[in-house]
Amino acid sequence: MTEPNVQSNLAMSTRQVGGLAAVGFLAFSEVTSGMLQSWYIPLLPQIGQRLEITPAQLNWVLASYLLSTVICVPVLAKLGDKYGHRRLVLIVLGAVSAGTIITAVAPSFGIFLLGRIIQGTLGALLPLELAILRERAGASSGRAIGILVGCLGAGGAAGTLLVGLLGTHANLTVTLFVPVALALASLVTIAMFVPETSARTEGSIDWTGAALLGTGLAAFLVGISNGSKLGWTSPTTLMATGVGLALLVAFFVMEKKISSPLVDLTLLTKGGVGFLLLLTGLFGLQFYGAATVSALYFASKPDIVGYGFGLDSMGIALAITPVPLALMVSSSLADSLARRLGIRTVLQISALLISIWFVGLIAFRHNLTGFISMGLIGGIGIGLFVALLPALVISRARPEDSGIAGALYNTSRTVAGATAGAAFAAIMSGMVISGSKIPSETAFLTVWSVCIGVGVLIFLLVPFLDKLGGKAYQPELPKHVADIPVRESS
Repeated sequence: MTEPNVQSNLAMSTRQVGGLAAVGFLAFSEVTSGMLQSWYIPLLPQIGQRLEITPAQLNWVLASYLLSTVICVPVLAKLGDKYGHRRLVLIVLGAVSAGTIITAVAPSFGIFLLGRIIQGTLGALLPLELAILRERAGASSGRAIGILVGCLGAGGAAGTLLVGLLGTHANLTVTLFVPVALALASLVTIAMFVPETSARTEGSIDWTGAALLGTGLAAFLVGISNGSKLGWTSPTTLMATGVGLALLVAFFVMEKKISSPLVDLTLLTKGGVGFLLLLTGLFGLQFYGAATVSALYFASKPDIVGYGFGLDSMGIALAITPVPLALMVSSSLADSLARRLGIRTVLQISALLISIWFVGLIAFRHNLTGFISMGLIGGIGIGLFVALLPALVISRARPEDSGIAGALYNTSRTVAGATAGAAFAAIMSGMVISGSKIPSETAFLTVWSVCIGVGVLIFLLVPFLDKLGGKAYQPELPKHVADIPVRESS
């Protein structure tokens, strides 16, 4: 082995060791992210009482965060590709800390929503950290990504339980300040111990494209989110969705014409990422769209409506905990399973397990123990999927486009989940108990059946992964290097 090769291998080994050492610090930030994302839902009644707002207005606590995420994530990810992913991680954690402080001390609902909008930058955290791991962890990045995803799930489970306890026994302001300490601790540890990435994208930031993409997605989500309330044929719904789609079309047309686009469309059409995002969107539709429906079933009182288990908020938190716990375990093992069985096989197992989960919800809908236990099966399937898909998406992009590739993965889940949430809300409002506005048991069965069908569709699409899902990015070697014959090592 020549001296340059020794130095190259040594540099690569050192970089990968540094990356693996950084996983722990990045994992802590994902625990914080998971806790923050689950922190506000159990506190909605108390937030409504403090700010003197109606239940309908409370919908904006989640909607404002979602819309901010859709707009912010692509821009922040692209800035990470251009100026450094670690630098943008620190900016995100600083912004999240500021937004969380604003929500804790907000004197009015408008100020509270401002804090939630600032918190929407949190959605860029995972794509930016995936880009760091791709460079720093090298061949071990798949396992490292699985660990990060598992910690995100663990943070969600821990956050749900902790906020349930604090919401019952502590002052609301104190409860809302807890995530600030976690976000600041994550910021300090990453600033001290996580190295910066070296890959940089060239050219200027496509601010016009960012505005078209963010505004288009936001308008589309506003339209579909209000469709079940205002009516799918109402002028407001049609105008919002129509404007959103028109802006998205304009975005794609413009991206083809400029030299430094926000999103390199060849990544979608030729790199295979488009097919992977389709699988991601189907998963988001299945999982995120049905999450609220299952929580409602847990809370429904069987002595009044004839179905459900009548659990309170703490009971629901405990009942859904098996899902993120199983996700945490399976996501950390996903990379090892994929190496042994193949990625396609593991993804099909994932789709099968998630479908079995929804079949079990139907079968055990009158048995609380069985209903809860099915969450373990579903959590295993979810963990396998969310650990493998982002790694695949990132691997298809050039190193300097890692951030925006991760952002596309994140955005496709969000948009698909929001779309499914609106569609499922329409089902729930359309299938009601006679003489009331309460969803019938048939509405729940319909939603779960749709999710089973989506799981089957994912199962059938996965075998096309090699043909439509592209190949991992391979850098082009200079001609003088490419012409050197490769000798097998002894």
